[in-house]
Amino acid sequence: MILRVALVLLVVLLAFPVRSEDTSSPSPFRIRPYLQNPTPDAMTIRWFSDSLDPGTLTLGPASSVPTKPSQQYVSAPILCRTLDYQLAEPREERHESLPFLHSLRLEGLAPATSYPYQVEQNGVTIKAILTTAPLPGKVGRGGGVRLFFYADSETQPESRGSRVQWPASPSQPSGPRPRWVADTYLADETTGYRMNLSLIATRAAESLRAGNPVLASVVGDLVESGGEQRDWDEFWRHNAGVFGTLASRVPIVAALGNHEMFGGPASDDPGKHLGGYSGSASLASSQKFLLYFQHPANGATDPRHDNRYHRINFGPVTLLTLDSTNGGSEDGADDTNHSLDNADTPHIPDYCPGSQQHAWLEKELAAAQKRGAITFVQFHHAPFSSGPHGLPAGTEKNRDGQSGQPLRMLAKLFSTHGVRAVFSGHDEMYEHSIVNGVHYYDVGIGGDGLRGPHDGVINDKQIFIAHDHAPEYWNGDVLEKGGKHYGHVEVDVTDVANSNEWLLSLTPVYVFPILDPDNPGEILRWERREYDDRVIVTVQKESP
Repeated sequence: MILRVALVLLVVLLAFPVRSEDTSSPSPFRIRPYLQNPTPDAMTIRWFSDSLDPGTLTLGPASSVPTKPSQQYVSAPILCRTLDYQLAEPREERHESLPFLHSLRLEGLAPATSYPYQVEQNGVTIKAILTTAPLPGKVGRGGGVRLFFYADSETQPESRGSRVQWPASPSQPSGPRPRWVADTYLADETTGYRMNLSLIATRAAESLRAGNPVLASVVGDLVESGGEQRDWDEFWRHNAGVFGTLASRVPIVAALGNHEMFGGPASDDPGKHLGGYSGSASLASSQKFLLYFQHPANGATDPRHDNRYHRINFGPVTLLTLDSTNGGSEDGADDTNHSLDNADTPHIPDYCPGSQQHAWLEKELAAAQKRGAITFVQFHHAPFSSGPHGLPAGTEKNRDGQSGQPLRMLAKLFSTHGVRAVFSGHDEMYEHSIVNGVHYYDVGIGGDGLRGPHDGVINDKQIFIAHDHAPEYWNGDVLEKGGKHYGHVEVDVTDVANSNEWLLSLTPVYVFPILDPDNPGEILRWERREYDDRVIVTVQKESP
């Protein structure tokens, strides 16, 4: 398949002019600068290099105070042995040496303010702009904030050229698909994820130009195998590398998924064994995640649990992230991963009542409700789903060893504390359910599978699923609208003028391939489309 996507990529590059390096020669950046842990007065900038040499970061001045002098910082590189490759990983896909982490926390910044910055490493300079979070209960100068949610990108080098199964909708109003489709998607996984991020980057740039801060979230299963370093290399090629640089301008927050606990395929051959879901593999895998991401401290008494669940305040929004990767009784109905042994995984916090994570959640929900925040919660395992993980937990017939059903125990807590929406993934589909007034989203269409419902699974809380409610309309060899595609949920919170209300909109978005009518299967370009499932509500602000 020949993919002509230059126009889309040109738009993104114009929107995000973040680098001035010579791409014809080797770059000293293993991972280009990216943003973490946004607050109204601070931001972390990280990058990875191939050498121990310090880098220099120059910040500012802020666009709102152009007379203020710029500030310069020098990094202190740290060798990252955690990011080594397993012996069984293909040698041709490895870097020759371990990387060095550069991490600088910039403090004393103004809220909802944009600052140009540049990072110089071994003679190469990369430029970008960061924008701080608004104060709690406030928005940007454009009158709003914007957030993006997706899951299940599951990056790996094998995704290049690999097209996923694409089950047809049960009702195709225009008749069956053309024969050449052959039940696989129109583009490979790498292209799908790349175009999804390109669209997010374009929409983020529009919001930032209007003065509205932006946050992006990946709700688990960032990589295919958390223990395979090459899969993490691929993730950062998309987010702060040769495929795209969204994270250089938009801070990324992430939730742990089951794939971040997966060392890689097991094998009877010791030379090819990557650990599977063993306790040691899940520890090594999650340590890679924890090194890449810096989230706010959660006060956990066990230091191994810090950074695994966390709260971010982003203007009027409070986003609570949970670690749902294991918990409850061993192999019981409240266990989300029957392949992980609780005794071997003390580094994974429990989420059930009586656990420290559950107590933290109750406390944070109550505090957010008291201050009048628009509260969102995210974790990987979708509690209400029509997919295979919508089966009850277990390993017997008609059960699933990685079920999301155990998380239903939190539903009452969410409704009691006024949670607006819960974002999950895991089943690799777009599905929307409502339970006691709380919106539950499976946003697992980041860049891997595009599944339909699983036989025998009924989700009676569902109000929309792309497989059933967005049928494909074909005109000969051209798909004109509808179908399951890669995408995300775009969330906007806008200040309603002359009122005591916020306008909240949650829009399911997908990247739609425009096909060439003269060359079946050839993609001319990609367009932004929306599923017919947009939610718009007004939310009362906190009383003065």
